[in-house]
Amino acid sequence: MDDDDRRIWQIAVGLGLPDLTGPGSLASEEIHPIALMLEESTHRIRGVNRIPCYTEFGPVSEVDNWAERIQGEAYDPATVPVECTLTVYIADDELDELLPVIMEDLGMDQDGYSAAAGRKITLGLRDISSRSEPNGIYRGLIDQHRNQTRVN
Repeated sequence: MDDDDRRIWQIAVGLGLPDLTGPGSLASEEIHPIALMLEESTHRIRGVNRIPCYTEFGPVSEVDNWAERIQGEAYDPATVPVECTLTVYIADDELDELLPVIMEDLGMDQDGYSAAAGRKITLGLRDISSRSEPNGIYRGLIDQHRNQTRVN
């Protein structure tokens, strides 16, 4: 499989408003348990560190940018929904294998309730590759894949 078969995708798990305390709060420096779970899901399909990935936790950027511009000085980050994201450099067949594993690990029911998150969540898939030329951290995923390919 060559690099032309791979793209950068971001899987977003929307968690609603931030928690007041703990790893789901904006003030916490702990890694969110859902972010850890997303990374573990990736390791389950091809082995540890076989698919270049990274996770993040924070406000939903599109909503956060909107709220900050509209609310100005009245802006309160606690009123903006948060999400955990998993960004991967992956081929379509691997992505098709990964998505059901993530849903299984989240323990989602038909109403969107996640046993792992302990709340109703939303899921999203962002095609980062089609948005712009890979840069910065996205370029790092591609480089990681190329380095792994040379070693194996």
